[in-house]
Amino acid sequence: MNNFLNQLKQNIEAMKNENIKSVFTIATTSKQETEPYLTPIRKSDFFIVCGCVIFNQSILMKIIEIIDGVVDCVFVDSEKKIPLRIHEELNNIKDEIYNQANTCGLIETGNLSKICFQKIKKSKIFEYKPNDITVNATWSFLSQRLHFLSGKKISILGAGNIGSKLALKLVECGCNINIHRQNSYKGYSIAQGLNFIKPENTVSGISFHENILQTTFMSDVLIGATNGVSLIDIDLIKSIKKGALIVDLGKNTLTKEAIEYALNHNIEIYRTDVTSAFEGFIYEAIKMDEILNNFYGKRDLGYCTIVGGGYFGANGDIVVDNISNPKRVFGIAAGDGTMKKNITNEDEKRINKLKKEMTQ
Repeated sequence: MNNFLNQLKQNIEAMKNENIKSVFTIATTSKQETEPYLTPIRKSDFFIVCGCVIFNQSILMKIIEIIDGVVDCVFVDSEKKIPLRIHEELNNIKDEIYNQANTCGLIETGNLSKICFQKIKKSKIFEYKPNDITVNATWSFLSQRLHFLSGKKISILGAGNIGSKLALKLVECGCNINIHRQNSYKGYSIAQGLNFIKPENTVSGISFHENILQTTFMSDVLIGATNGVSLIDIDLIKSIKKGALIVDLGKNTLTKEAIEYALNHNIEIYRTDVTSAFEGFIYEAIKMDEILNNFYGKRDLGYCTIVGGGYFGANGDIVVDNISNPKRVFGIAAGDGTMKKNITNEDEKRINKLKKEMTQ
């Protein structure tokens, strides 16, 4: 544990040497391991990122103590994957979390994110969903690698949180999806539910197969989305189309023999790289924070009310680009979520007065 914390401090120091925004991520996973680990330092044009993956909350307070106020932003996993455990390090915040619940015993209340929001005081903190980022990164890779998705047969082994979300995203693009999971009842239920959710005019669908070879036969893409279970063997690889892709989404979903066979037969294996999706999400979160703090809401200027950032304006409100420092006028709100098509003389006067003040 000391080695982990020392390396974490070194990563933080390395980030501080860069003259760009620093970001630290705290994530967890349902694939339980014994020791926490650090994620690689990634640098973009606008920010530098490093982080960690932990498997219980016992070390969380030590991490917060190291990073709070040292990094600019903290992104904490909001997905509820591990049971909330009370450890000695959390005793000082236990009452804060539980006393308001009015229950007889402990309840799950949000895992890492709630604790971080209560205890991180200096750094800017955001929630994020790593599984959704993985899904988006995989979809983007397949869309660009295959050039188009419509009509492709894609097999997903492991229809859990990630596999199910990816199946829905792909079927909406016209892919024919075949899924498999060990629990047949859940598998059939998931396929049925996703088919209910997908757009009515989407002719492609999602099928569940108990027989794993039926799932993978003649697939354009074979995706392993199990929770670290090596389910993809040589027989499954032999069943897919020539030139098909294999995506190791859940990590370690291929047997060693299957990997060797694929490499010897020039079958491409891809392990999901979330860099593009994650960098995009960080920029999105920081931009949304800027919008909420500067652009979003309404402001009374006396002679008129301005609204911006998507705020639903009342009839006659002037819609601008930025309520803190407006530079552009988009129009007059009609009070029903639309803009007035015909503005009155009074509206015109208020707009002209606002524009005059904007140029001063």
